Amino acid sequence: MDPAGLPRTQDESGRRHQGVGRRLVGVVRPEDVVVLVGLLLPLAGLVFLLRPDYSAVHWTSPAMHFVFFLLVGSIAASLSLVAGAAARRRGDARVFLLSLAFLAISGFMALHAAGTQHVLTDESLPGFTVAITVGLLVAAPFALASAYVDIRPWAGPAVMRARPLLRGGIVVALVAWGAWSLGNWPPIDVITGEGPSGDALEIAAGLAALAYVAAAARLWWVHRDHPGFLVLSVVTCYVLLGEALVGVAAAGERKFHPSWWVWHALIVAGFLLVFLAARREWGEERFRPLYLPGTREQRQEVSVLVGDLAGYTGFAEHRDPAEVAAMLRAYYEVATPLIARRYKGEVEKFAGDGIFATFNRRGDQADHARRAVEAAAALQGEVARIRSARPDWPGLRVGVNSGPVVVSEMGGSGYVVYAAVGDTVNVAARLQAAAPVGGVLVGERTGRLIDDAAPLQPAPRMRVKGKTDEVDAYLLQLPEPRTSPDPRPAAPSPEPAMTFFRTRRRR
Repeated sequence: MDPAGLPRTQDESGRRHQGVGRRLVGVVRPEDVVVLVGLLLPLAGLVFLLRPDYSAVHWTSPAMHFVFFLLVGSIAASLSLVAGAAARRRGDARVFLLSLAFLAISGFMALHAAGTQHVLTDESLPGFTVAITVGLLVAAPFALASAYVDIRPWAGPAVMRARPLLRGGIVVALVAWGAWSLGNWPPIDVITGEGPSGDALEIAAGLAALAYVAAAARLWWVHRDHPGFLVLSVVTCYVLLGEALVGVAAAGERKFHPSWWVWHALIVAGFLLVFLAARREWGEERFRPLYLPGTREQRQEVSVLVGDLAGYTGFAEHRDPAEVAAMLRAYYEVATPLIARRYKGEVEKFAGDGIFATFNRRGDQADHARRAVEAAAALQGEVARIRSARPDWPGLRVGVNSGPVVVSEMGGSGYVVYAAVGDTVNVAARLQAAAPVGGVLVGERTGRLIDDAAPLQPAPRMRVKGKTDEVDAYLLQLPEPRTSPDPRPAAPSPEPAMTFFRTRRRR
């Protein structure tokens, strides 16, 4: 009935039911169906395991086994690489630990595939046969740690500082297990199945399975309000890996039995699910939904370097745009590797003719002030070298300041930056604007941090825009620029290029 009490037409009624149908379909998302199918796989394994009439069923296909696990191992390895790159870029311990878990499983999965009998070798090498089980055991602590690393504030930074050691440990374990398996040395030479043999190994498999389930429960609890497809996929993957270990313990002796194939399928489904979820995320930040709160926003003391080309607007007004682009490219080509590689800073952005970089964003550079000042001095040296051949090009002003900032996530899917925000950044920009062309102005806090390591000359107290109090600053005394052009590019120095800092004192 319509509001006037008249009966609705049949078309109106049909449209109303179609609208309801569309709303119901919208409730069930494709990712929910995928996760549900993945979680139902263990039920199939349980049926095959408990039904005695399936005990004589076998499907032997070494070639398929080899290709299948080599392919899935490659997928897991790609996930490890992408997650590891995201973790390094953002300094996120959770995603890094996840990448280590994937690295361990993918590596041992590749060993398992390589040892498939009657493919690459006709010998039965037990070490390769049980490699997947070993990989699941090695990866379990990393999976557990990825879910609980946020409980202690010091844990995340400690993990990121230990990155090379942790990754190197997994690589050493893979190489050692591969060599031991090829030699078929005791005690692995007597293993007959793919599962744990003996009470100690069965207990280890049980504990590892509990670790995966605990990791899944913790991740779900942390993200329970807005889990998203990626978080759900990792949660499901952890559950499937834990169930796979249970399947190994229950059916490890039955090669190519239906239950044997099912526990293999659990591992495959887990990684394919995460791969599918990662593919659906925004490419630049695929693992962003898993980032720790400390990655999304953290307080940190940093040093900020801001550079800007003096007279750029007038230069661009009277030059061909191609020449302007060539000039900017020449400057940025030397600035980026100088700051990022030689002095380990982070180039945050280029803004037209300006450059903005930070040091110590992750709290791992106690000498961040010195690095920033040295980078500023070296940058001015490179610009002077370029201008010796092109004196008509604009010169550079640089400001360096140190102090507390908040590094906060800005934006959303499609564009995200992790911007350093605070008065420290504003003062660095003001110092840059007040610096002489070809010179570097250093903030008062930066000067105190580097002490007498740099030749700093006190500048008159400055009143800068937006600040109620005057600002103390120092002018960095730079070495005299070369008078003759040198066509050869400057070779990066393995040591900080500021030996003159040790011979001259602040006045």
